[in-house]
Amino acid sequence: MSEVKISWWEPTDRERQWLRRYTSSDQHKCAATGGYCNAMFELGEADVLYTKDGYIAGDRDNRKPADGDHRWPKACNACGRPFGDDDPHQLFGKQIYICEATGERSTLDKVPVGGCWDAWWISERRREGPTGSGYMVGPDHRSLVVKLPGNHDWHIDSRASNCTKPDEREHSCWVRHGRPEDGTLHVDKNGNTCAAGAGSIAVPGFHGFLHHGVLRDC
Repeated sequence: MSEVKISWWEPTDRERQWLRRYTSSDQHKCAATGGYCNAMFELGEADVLYTKDGYIAGDRDNRKPADGDHRWPKACNACGRPFGDDDPHQLFGKQIYICEATGERSTLDKVPVGGCWDAWWISERRREGPTGSGYMVGPDHRSLVVKLPGNHDWHIDSRASNCTKPDEREHSCWVRHGRPEDGTLHVDKNGNTCAAGAGSIAVPGFHGFLHHGVLRDC
């Protein structure tokens, strides 16, 4: 990757759903991954189910089919171990986002490199009050994330791992300016910040900058 323009993604009221079986890793270690056994069968799309407070509901038990439904996975995708009767039956969902510029729809784990969204489950709680890396919220009271190469998520308003002011909550390790919606999002060290880095972001396989709406390699 040399450079990619930032694209803005908004949440919809739809989600993709799966029937999921799994075994907690503290009860059984997957022979193939060393973690937990897991398998999912994709159902398709459905309306997002919200709680009375406006958050996505984790409890979907009243929507899932009976445990005897033939679509429930029978064995772990990685190691092939059969699931037992006591292993959970979960109706699993991921909210669908839409790119305003292109109309493309995706769950956040599949958003292309350069995709940007507001982690509203963080920013919703901080519409007012202090901002900064200690609160994971930027100056516009949003909590912006950008998709990097290798399917890494860069939470711009979070605290850098090499932050030099960990006890000062209101500074920003990455200082952002502009807006992702109009292509002016820019990240540097020009503002109330710390001495960590020069405004770049480094993850396995990528090191670069977000300048003037464009994500670039160093």
